[in-house]
Amino acid sequence: MLVTGLFALAILAAQLFRVQAFDASATQAAALSKRSVKTITPAMRGAILDTRGTVLAESVERFTVVVDPTAVRKYTVTIDGARTEVGVPGAASTLAPLLGMDKSSLIPLFTRRGTRYVIVKKNVNPSVWREIRSLGVPGIGAERTATRVYPSGMALGQLVGFVKPSDQSAGGGVELMLNSSLAGEPGTTVAEQARDGHIIPGSERVDTPVVNGRDVRLTIDSDLQWYAQNALAKQVDAVGAESGSAVVLEVATGKVRAAASYPSFDPNDLAKAHRGNLDNVAFNDAFEPGSTGKLMTLAAALEEKAITPDTGVIVPNRLARGGGNFKDNEDHPTEYLTATGVIGKSSNIGTVLIGERVPAATMEAYYRKFGVGTRTAVGFPGESTGVLAAASSWGSQQRYGVLFGQGYSVTAVQATAMYQTIANGGVRMPPTLVEGVDNDSGTFVPATPPASVRVVSGDTAATLSRMIEEVTGPQGTARDARIPGYRVAGKTGTADRYDDALRRYDGFTASFIGYAPAEKPKYVVGVFIQKPTSGMFGGALAGPVFNQVMTYLIERDNEAPSTPSARHYHVFAKKALSDSDPTVLSDARARRDGL
Repeated sequence: MLVTGLFALAILAAQLFRVQAFDASATQAAALSKRSVKTITPAMRGAILDTRGTVLAESVERFTVVVDPTAVRKYTVTIDGARTEVGVPGAASTLAPLLGMDKSSLIPLFTRRGTRYVIVKKNVNPSVWREIRSLGVPGIGAERTATRVYPSGMALGQLVGFVKPSDQSAGGGVELMLNSSLAGEPGTTVAEQARDGHIIPGSERVDTPVVNGRDVRLTIDSDLQWYAQNALAKQVDAVGAESGSAVVLEVATGKVRAAASYPSFDPNDLAKAHRGNLDNVAFNDAFEPGSTGKLMTLAAALEEKAITPDTGVIVPNRLARGGGNFKDNEDHPTEYLTATGVIGKSSNIGTVLIGERVPAATMEAYYRKFGVGTRTAVGFPGESTGVLAAASSWGSQQRYGVLFGQGYSVTAVQATAMYQTIANGGVRMPPTLVEGVDNDSGTFVPATPPASVRVVSGDTAATLSRMIEEVTGPQGTARDARIPGYRVAGKTGTADRYDDALRRYDGFTASFIGYAPAEKPKYVVGVFIQKPTSGMFGGALAGPVFNQVMTYLIERDNEAPSTPSARHYHVFAKKALSDSDPTVLSDARARRDGL
């Protein structure tokens, strides 16, 4: 027995020596791990600001109040000078008014068995938590969280985007596009916990400091966005349309000053948001532009010296091309127009007679310089590139359809940028949405602007700008876009809309894109109404929204009234036109020239 006892003691001594000498650090680490509590401190997302610093989205500090049911029962207070244990009922009575809850709903949480962690209430204001903490109720703690607030609500919902309520992670829009700057990095704090659940004083240490997200500033003018959003929403509802968008670009810079989209949603109340309304259709929806695309056809023809503004065009009622018959919106006898008249009256046939004078490959090259078929520099989540097939693959009818805006697709931002190019003297400034981002020290760093693209000459742009003023003239198609006292240049569009779900054309896209004062424009405004049930023409449906938004800009900037133009182009030919005249474009001449 003595030998056996000595042997057992020797083994225990050896084991004790091993634990205290050889494995001391590992044993200490294991013990520390069991009593350590790691707390993750979420980073505050950076704010999203408009071009003037107005807050469009920001995070506000909140707390999630939690309880350890095993500790709260020991709550004591001083009554008549004596410390008295009031336990769970007393804690519930004290905390209920601060938390805005009933005592009866708190008691089950404070007495829950089998756990030491129960969430009591989320989104508690910091001042309320400080008052709760001062009471010293054992077992009551809080976790720092944040709530995202969007002051502009529905006016900027689809542009600014949203975060997911569950974890405040980016869900869409600018929140997702610039998440790497906005998100920041969470921090971790480790502390030692006593057996009763209390933190041991002086044991806290910060393993990883929290790094809050950086603020970003957009090119958006929130006042203008609000105005455009409301004007658009009223018109979409009035004409029973499926959706609509309104885009405002700054001519000299290409900056997106507004990108309204409707129907919208309120990012402050995602529970009521319809999934189909979360995307900004100004960036994400691609459609065939229709007659607004004629601007590019005329620009190419002017630049290639195929026409002048006064070139005569004989426009029949029907035009046979590519195995089909093309027509204008309304039947008419043979008309004798000028090239200016073709775009002023939006003649499909006249545009084909002009556009076929430019080789298909050359025409495609101009379209691509205008930005068609290429995603913009914005990089908006889900942004569409649009579709423009290579000229070598254009079918027999597509060769002519693209000339008047069918057979390819663009987004609202891309389409508006076409007109920014002409308004800016033939130089395309790729659209941008971000003014800049704060660096780690909080200093604002402006974004690097993308390189400009010379599309057509300044003379061609000036000539074409004057030609499209006739669209809002007495014989044009956009009377509702006129602004008294100001010259307005722009173009209407009515296009068949292709429905991907139905795999066929269904409904129309009605649009108007333009600028004023035409002689010195600061902004281009594009308005697009998708699948209206009341009417179909761009001048009547989109023109009034353009008028409201452009009038707002003119009045806000106190623009002086326009001066009369020194140039005047005729819509109708001043003399009888003949197929034998080599300066006149006609079906007969096209056939003689093998077109």
